[in-house]
Amino acid sequence: MCLIAEVVAPLSALPFGSALAEHDVELELERSVPTGSQSVSFVWVRGPDAASFGDAVQSLPSVDDLTLVESVPSRALYGVSWNVSRVPIFDALVERDAVLLECRSTVDSWWLKLRVSSHRALTDLRREWTARGIDTEFDRITTVAAEEAPASERLTDTQLEALLLALERGYFDEHRATSLAELGAELGISRQAVAARLKRAYRTLAERIRDERPQQ
Repeated sequence: MCLIAEVVAPLSALPFGSALAEHDVELELERSVPTGSQSVSFVWVRGPDAASFGDAVQSLPSVDDLTLVESVPSRALYGVSWNVSRVPIFDALVERDAVLLECRSTVDSWWLKLRVSSHRALTDLRREWTARGIDTEFDRITTVAAEEAPASERLTDTQLEALLLALERGYFDEHRATSLAELGAELGISRQAVAARLKRAYRTLAERIRDERPQQ
């Protein structure tokens, strides 16, 4: 049975992570599957520093080549070539035949969406990352069939828990009465994981509104 897993990883786990903390941008990797020691893909950079972001990452040891493909206001597309063996989180995906479906940066973490062949493969992947010193949290695991359900049915229990707690504690108030760190302490997870759960919940709710609006 194929599974879909959503994973939260620290910024340091992927290329560009060190530069993200110093630039006002968000990154999104276009869907790609590393197939050997050398991987070539494309990265969307969004934010005020998008056009200049390439200069900050050219010298990263895991990046062999970075090319600006297109630049528009507050957004730029880069082609990037990197050595997978120098990126442990990607190297482990290759070894476990896992497919990277989505990968986006948040304020202080990465959010990855994977497809794996079985629970055993997912367990092996998790152990491999831990052995390589990569601290990850699996936020959501579901089957491929469940993933195809309507967006309005895809808000997970953990996302709903985080969303309602944030509402109850005043996180959405004009003058916030709590922080991500405090919410994380109540939920027993990191502030990065809280941010990822909330962001994913926002996206799911937005998709629900879009899909349920009457067609004009």
